[in-house]
Amino acid sequence: MPPNVAIAASTAFDSPIAVVNAQGKGPVLLLCEHASNFIPASYGGLGLPARDLERHIAWDIGALGLARQMSLLLDAPLAHATYSRLLLDLNRDVSAGDSIVEHSEDTTIPGNVALAGGERRLRQAALYDPFHKQVDALINSRLAGGWHTAVVSVHSFTPSYNGVARPWHVGVIAEDDRLLADAMLAGLRAEPGLVAGDNEPYGPHDGVYHSVGRHGQARGLPCAMIEVRNDLLADEAAQRRWAERLQRVLFAALGEPS
Repeated sequence: MPPNVAIAASTAFDSPIAVVNAQGKGPVLLLCEHASNFIPASYGGLGLPARDLERHIAWDIGALGLARQMSLLLDAPLAHATYSRLLLDLNRDVSAGDSIVEHSEDTTIPGNVALAGGERRLRQAALYDPFHKQVDALINSRLAGGWHTAVVSVHSFTPSYNGVARPWHVGVIAEDDRLLADAMLAGLRAEPGLVAGDNEPYGPHDGVYHSVGRHGQARGLPCAMIEVRNDLLADEAAQRRWAERLQRVLFAALGEPS
């Protein structure tokens, strides 16, 4: 590890999860695992310049704003991350090679290269375990209260990746349980000019379905993952427009009055 990268194995993390509208009674629980680009000062930005921490490699740009708007419109609880996915990706199995990335797109992450096992375990215990434990508790509470619960994870994607342009405005990702995703895709594709991808620009085969698979599919709950191109989420007004669109599509897919 480069000598200028300060990694403090004893770093005390605050809660890796924030919950908005915890008592929301709508039929959806929202997740936003890549909501934040925050890295504690003791990690020295993982050796990256500040400009790289504003890029999509550190977080899903615009996703938290979109998820917050959706939470309001859907009256949905929203559980979102408070740390950058560069420390640990909450939407990956902790045994996966890209749970803590050494390289993201065209960028090496110096503070993650040849990471010691003790630091990996610390990040899992401080970030992954409490995040998913609290999501489990939220779902258990809703189900115990008799509230219908679909699990929907909100993400954004960069318009181009490794120099290749992406044609989609939005993608819907699903694995074995396709009912909610297929209904959402039908609604999105009914909108003129909108390019909606099915398991694009990512799919479960890329390992990106971990949270929804764990908290939704494995429980037999309606579930899907949404990806919106981040240049379409540039400000609050744009995020609101997409939230309104996704509210309509989700309510129609779930058979709920809008």
